[in-house]
Amino acid sequence: MIVRSLLQDGSLRAEIDPALARAAERWLPLIPVDEERRPGARVLRISGGAPADPPPSSDPTLRIGNVSGWVDADGAVLAGVSGLRGTVRLDGGAELAVADAAPFGSSEWDVFTAATLAGALLLGRMGRALVHAAVPVDADGRAWLLVGDTHAGKTTTCANLLQAGWRYVSDDHVILRAVPGGIEAEGWPRPFHLDEGWESGAPLHRRGTTDPHARWPGRWVRSAPLAGLLFPRVEADQPTALERVSAAEALGRLMRQSPWLLADRGAARQILALLQAAAELPSWSLRLGLDSYADPALLADRVTAGVSG
Repeated sequence: MIVRSLLQDGSLRAEIDPALARAAERWLPLIPVDEERRPGARVLRISGGAPADPPPSSDPTLRIGNVSGWVDADGAVLAGVSGLRGTVRLDGGAELAVADAAPFGSSEWDVFTAATLAGALLLGRMGRALVHAAVPVDADGRAWLLVGDTHAGKTTTCANLLQAGWRYVSDDHVILRAVPGGIEAEGWPRPFHLDEGWESGAPLHRRGTTDPHARWPGRWVRSAPLAGLLFPRVEADQPTALERVSAAEALGRLMRQSPWLLADRGAARQILALLQAAAELPSWSLRLGLDSYADPALLADRVTAGVSG
């Protein structure tokens, strides 16, 4: 089995059938191999299987992409259009089965979405929140949560801050948990998908893949204390600038990037309180112009000056 410890304390791990390595590659985080089986750890297992039974006939609790989920007090059933089926024991682990005859393209995206959803549900019962976000880490070791929809500029901002000397936790999925004195951000890092004109500072509107570990060796950190939130948006013809955001607006934007929040009522109250605590940290709207797209040092200076002002 391909084994990865999905949390630094070893309390959640992934186990993947090697025959499904290609289908799971897009989802599997770029974290060190960890074969240790820690007692009591929850397991998210991905394996092959025979053609799956039909999903429940009732309306799903939520639908993300091509994956539907039916969630009750004890667990969840997941179903993807490729024939993927999954079960989640909310206080235990998760099993995802990919139909043997599933076409690769659809199974790849179904695995990505179902594994993300299963992970989010398991993390919720562990008192942690999975958020679609990026986290760069400044020179003082403080994490900044970059929150926004796809194409809001999260990955490019993270990459430019790395170019300027920062470190990072993740550019895609971030796990928040309450710790003494604040909130800790831990990540599931994956390859960066950047515009092919990124390094030249002139967008080409074609995306390529960059391995962040190879491009910025030694810059990844497993976790960092959360200092505040940044909500990026691209306005190419405007200068890069920051503007304060209220806690109420920050919470609304943060909840949008955690669509599984209310699916499990048993965890929803605790996770909402965690997101509310995060939203009460200093928060800014980050307007991204071409000036900083072409100048990582300028971006770092604007962000540092803005959050310090």
